[in-house]
Amino acid sequence: MGKALSRLGGWIFSHAKSTITIVLAITALVIGVAIHQGADFAGASLNLPNSQSQKALSVMNKEFSQTDSSKGTIKIVFHSENGQDLTSTDNQNKIQELLNQVQGQEHVTSVVTPETAHSYSADKKTAYASVNYDQKSEDVSATEINRVKKQLAITRDAKIQTELSGNVTFSTVEQSETTEGVGIIVAYVVLAITFASLLVAGLPILSAVLGLAVSMMIVMLLTNVMSIPSTSSALVGMMGLAVGIDYALFIISRYRQEIALGKERKEAMKAAMSTAGVSVVFAGATVMVAMAAMVVLKIDFLAKMGIAAAIGVFFAVLMSLTLVPAILFLLGDCVTGQKKNRVLNSFAKFRIKGEFGRFVVKHRIKTLVLAIAALVLIAIPVLHMNLGLPNDGESSPKQTERRAYDMQKAGYGDGVNATLVVLAKTDDAAKASQAGDQIKQLKNVANVTPAMPGKSGKYYLLAVTPKTDANDPKTKKLVTDIRDLSVKKTQAPLMVTGATAINVDVTDAIASAIPKFALLIIAFAFILLMMAFRSILIPLVAVAGFGLSLCATLGAVVWIVQDGNMLDFFQIPSKASLLAFMPVLVIGIMFGLAMDYEIFLVSRIREEYNRTKDTTHSVIVGLQENGTVVFAAIVIMASVFAGFIFSPEGIIKSIGLSFTFGVIFDALIVRMIIVPAAIALFGKANWYLPKWLDKIVPQLHVD
Repeated sequence: MGKALSRLGGWIFSHAKSTITIVLAITALVIGVAIHQGADFAGASLNLPNSQSQKALSVMNKEFSQTDSSKGTIKIVFHSENGQDLTSTDNQNKIQELLNQVQGQEHVTSVVTPETAHSYSADKKTAYASVNYDQKSEDVSATEINRVKKQLAITRDAKIQTELSGNVTFSTVEQSETTEGVGIIVAYVVLAITFASLLVAGLPILSAVLGLAVSMMIVMLLTNVMSIPSTSSALVGMMGLAVGIDYALFIISRYRQEIALGKERKEAMKAAMSTAGVSVVFAGATVMVAMAAMVVLKIDFLAKMGIAAAIGVFFAVLMSLTLVPAILFLLGDCVTGQKKNRVLNSFAKFRIKGEFGRFVVKHRIKTLVLAIAALVLIAIPVLHMNLGLPNDGESSPKQTERRAYDMQKAGYGDGVNATLVVLAKTDDAAKASQAGDQIKQLKNVANVTPAMPGKSGKYYLLAVTPKTDANDPKTKKLVTDIRDLSVKKTQAPLMVTGATAINVDVTDAIASAIPKFALLIIAFAFILLMMAFRSILIPLVAVAGFGLSLCATLGAVVWIVQDGNMLDFFQIPSKASLLAFMPVLVIGIMFGLAMDYEIFLVSRIREEYNRTKDTTHSVIVGLQENGTVVFAAIVIMASVFAGFIFSPEGIIKSIGLSFTFGVIFDALIVRMIIVPAAIALFGKANWYLPKWLDKIVPQLHVD
């Protein structure tokens, strides 16, 4: 591969203008086609086709058409603030006036009043009505929803707080333009200081932005042929921008190092492409494999996000290996590092020099112990990690669905938004009623509605309200307890479904898949590193460090999001369970990034060791020459991810928070401290590979 990339570098040198023209033409073409076709992002399903909850949901939609979960439903929640009960004549008139206006809207099939739904709270201060549409939930337009919102003035003017919830989208959260902007600004400053050049600093950003533009357009086009969740665009933005800048940074850095050794520009680029270029391909491939590996989880939502992220990484690699070398050639001596900006070069004292490597080598044991102890301490909260899925209670108080959630919680109890739907398979009303009585005796049950027969008479429906909210472990246990009720005891087989049960099934499926996914990733990393470095110890330290940083990352997020620490600082509305798919994303992303920095740093250490056979010296040189660039890449990556922490969308905020901690713990503490210290400690043993294993393990050249 090194020879092929070297030849590519030589060809680009002779055809720089043509290369740039081709890249820009393809970019323009893809953008034009994508804009013409448009995008159709959707919420890729988190449902598990073979789960009990999904099977029961299909039965429920057939037997109880009025409860069809695919149809749009809005719940209008009322709370009296005028000193009168909602059952008073004045309040009743206002509520009825509002509901009459809503009933007259297009696509509204029925409105269930508080009286019909028996929805008045014990103190008569809170109630709700249901609005049912003849459209699927995703087809209820913003125009229709806005009409309902405007009509709420009828009751609000009467001092009846009125909010909305349901399965439609009430508010489209705009991604803050500052999220990517902050990361790009920080990246430009770091690059300018690293290269002591304002001109060179812009090149990695240009490459990353163009790669991101193409990948985003490709993802947009794919939304027209497959269901891709809207959150995928944010993940593509994070990954494409961060790795795009990093990969270009490493190519440019190695090119300038070769120039400093006295090579001509063409030879310097061929050398950079055959070394750093190979590392970029290898690192990018590992990230893409990690992202694509999420398909094995068989969760549609995660699979599509992984594919989208892999596309972003692919074009980041492509731009780094084509556009970057071409522009470097065209800019000539301006980007070789021979002419540095005096002001920016004055910051050279902040760059990693040999002193850092010598410190790590000299204090290798203390450094290892302290770094490992710090990660273990930070990881402790992961022991009580509780996985769940987003609900309205985790939204911003500025959103009507969050206010509706809080009103219902205050009026009816914590479990009102976690209702379980139980289907009793029987044609005997007495047996269905007996099943309800048995459910009432279970722990954590607040209420069970009377059994309602279905169309065929073969099923009865019971609504079970728990005492705790949807993501509480006690609610998850209640789902299991109901399913565990024996046929003999209930006289009727029971199936549990509804949004809460579906979420429980998905969460359990993801939780059970996480260990397998993690082991798959770790095994893959171990084999790759063993092939690359012909070593047992280096892969072992690398994957052990990966495990430590992974636990520390999840521990830090649990401590903040789940335990409720520093919520105001990170602008998180309230405590929440950890997103069920967050560990999977963190494992995949961190694995790719860990391999990036492991390869970039250790390949340089190994390169020096092969020349001198001095491990201590090699660690110092590796940290001095590649450490500065790796540290710059870490700052850039963390800054890009950190920008998303302050996104108004909860899912994006959590992802940004996790990725930021992941970069800090894995790239900074593990790759820059633990790995070099371990290599210095083990000496020649680092490069030992049993002869029998050396014969059967393929060779991967990454240096």
